[in-house]
Amino acid sequence: MNIDYHQIVQYMVLFSVPFLLIWCHNWLHNHVEQEINQELAGRKAKEQIAVSLALFIGTIVLMLFFAPSLPDIFNKYGLFAIAFALISSFLTSRFFLPAQLKEMINQPIFFKVLIYKNFLMTVLLMVATELLVLYWLKEVNIYAQEQFVAFVIGYSVLITMSGIFLGFPKQKGHILHDEWQLTLITIIDPIIIVFFAGILVKIFLDMILYFL
Repeated sequence: MNIDYHQIVQYMVLFSVPFLLIWCHNWLHNHVEQEINQELAGRKAKEQIAVSLALFIGTIVLMLFFAPSLPDIFNKYGLFAIAFALISSFLTSRFFLPAQLKEMINQPIFFKVLIYKNFLMTVLLMVATELLVLYWLKEVNIYAQEQFVAFVIGYSVLITMSGIFLGFPKQKGHILHDEWQLTLITIIDPIIIVFFAGILVKIFLDMILYFL
């Protein structure tokens, strides 16, 4: 059996980044001087709904950017991807992502984070959205692979920005945490989630290619 060293290097890089970020999270958390106020670690419901709407619109804009023509986005595969993106955006930004970020900012992160309900649901909703868009891209464009990679990058940026916004408190005219360590943690934590979602997508697609 031939060993694909290129794939091995890819996985080494993909796995090393989130675990390095986890180490950074834990180091920063250990140097926080004040007790973390859980009431400040999040946004109100109306702001979470606004973020979910922005995430959904951003996802549609990405799909429009990669669609060969406007009618292509409204075929049955595109409509199904859009409908799921709407549900995914709402569930992710309103429930699972804010709850997971609130859990992460209040404690050091260990391997058990990978089995947290909110973490798993956020990652699985991201992966499902990306795979549905991939299926749609394969139906409307011959350059689906390159465009899918670009979509995943764009969608990951949207999720990261949503997570950063949801993680910052809104209090008396300023949105940053009082301590710089907490500010960096708020930026790092959504990136950790996004990287694990990307790893899961790659594993899933590599398994399909292997068995095909």
